[in-house]
Amino acid sequence: MNFNIVSKVFLIVLISSLSACNSYQLKKKGNSLESTLTSYGVALRWAEHQTLYGYYVSPNGTQPPADLAGLQEVSVTGLEVIEKTINEEHTEANVKAIVSYYLKTQGNIKKLKLDQNWWYNEPNKQWYIDGEFPKFE
Repeated sequence: MNFNIVSKVFLIVLISSLSACNSYQLKKKGNSLESTLTSYGVALRWAEHQTLYGYYVSPNGTQPPADLAGLQEVSVTGLEVIEKTINEEHTEANVKAIVSYYLKTQGNIKKLKLDQNWWYNEPNKQWYIDGEFPKFE
């Protein structure tokens, strides 16, 4: 009879540990998304165009076309995340943001709305954007 109680206690502890481990992994992925969004904003703001383009990778490994040379005329003044929705498994997220920028030849501030679908690459432990590269016009 003692063996039965010990088995039940062990099972409860095991299940609790697995739940805690899963919660930790989900929190880690969520924190990773926050960190990635910050890095994305830095790449935008400081004209790190190759780094910025590196975030745009579809789940099948392809990247959208982008005019990186044309970005030399763009100066980003800010990125504001308006809304962020992440799925229960923390493998996909939708991020709505507004980029403030100006074209160096014009000088007036413009706004670009972004509606991005981010996905988590488990082997790389990295978030990527599945979608078109933004067009600054």
